[in-house]
Amino acid sequence: MTVQLTKAQIFLLMFVMQTGFVYISVQNLIIEHAHRDATIQYLIIAFIFFLQLLFYERMHQYMYLNNFVKALYLIYWTIYITIYVSYITYVLTIWVFPNTPTLVLITIFLSVCLYASISRPETAINIGVVLIPMLFLFLIFMFLTVKSLNVTNLLPLFYDRSNTWFKGFIYCTYAFSGAETYFVLRKYLVKSEKISKKAIAIYSIILTSFYLLSISFTLMYFALDEIKIIPEPILYILHAVEVTFVKRLDLFFVYIWLSWSLVSIVNYVLVMRLLYFEKKVKLPKIKQLIFFAVIAVSANSLIRFSAIELFQDYLVYGTIFFTFLLPMIIILLNRVRGRTLSGSEKSS
Repeated sequence: MTVQLTKAQIFLLMFVMQTGFVYISVQNLIIEHAHRDATIQYLIIAFIFFLQLLFYERMHQYMYLNNFVKALYLIYWTIYITIYVSYITYVLTIWVFPNTPTLVLITIFLSVCLYASISRPETAINIGVVLIPMLFLFLIFMFLTVKSLNVTNLLPLFYDRSNTWFKGFIYCTYAFSGAETYFVLRKYLVKSEKISKKAIAIYSIILTSFYLLSISFTLMYFALDEIKIIPEPILYILHAVEVTFVKRLDLFFVYIWLSWSLVSIVNYVLVMRLLYFEKKVKLPKIKQLIFFAVIAVSANSLIRFSAIELFQDYLVYGTIFFTFLLPMIIILLNRVRGRTLSGSEKSS
């Protein structure tokens, strides 16, 4: 595929992928384990993420992926999308469409994703722009809950540590899943542009602030004991907000989050297309149709609370490996071997 990306497009694609699926569910996982230290633990992981992006950019010429590693990432992203399609459907059946068959819901919104994915790459690249005003609306809605917040809940209690306290750091990494897509997207940066440290810092601050707001508001709104029994705290917070222009603000945000998640799927599929269709393949549209069909059938079979809870608890370890560890290993091995992107293109 011949695609040219500006640095703004790269960061927009990454932002949507790093927030779309987990934004309404990651808060309770972090706070349940990190307790009052949740914001501090999150900021530490956010700083590590910032250093990671700086390292990626400095070593971007060594971001060469061989066929085996490409296959690993394609499998990981397929599993990741499948799990969160089942989670999206589960949330929709609980909050919006309790009487609609799950396979019907999955078929409807995956059909939208398929249409966007088989269109020109520019469609998937630019579709995230439509989310920007929606996200500003969401921020405004969140600030309507200020009167109900208890600011003292933000005070860290460093002695309040259970046996699972360290897992707070682990679940904080959920907020930065998708950073590995930088490996694929950076290759398509237009030659006239460069990604500076300042640009990476601005992106990291925006992403960090976006999650920090939701974690802080959740921590200030709920007691620690309540967090354990509330799977989507952001929706519950918005549910309590009363406004004159809409009866259920939480449902309004569910539709925003659904659009957000669908664009995330489209963006992930775009990254997979850039990786898999790097060289011309036969019947690309048919293969994408088969891909979405497999996702639909697999996701529909996983829509059970116990299965979703299990995946949310353990998928994070895959995130740590594929987002943080494997990219570092790839870069270091390629540097030792002297294998670069430009050299690999010449040899091919």
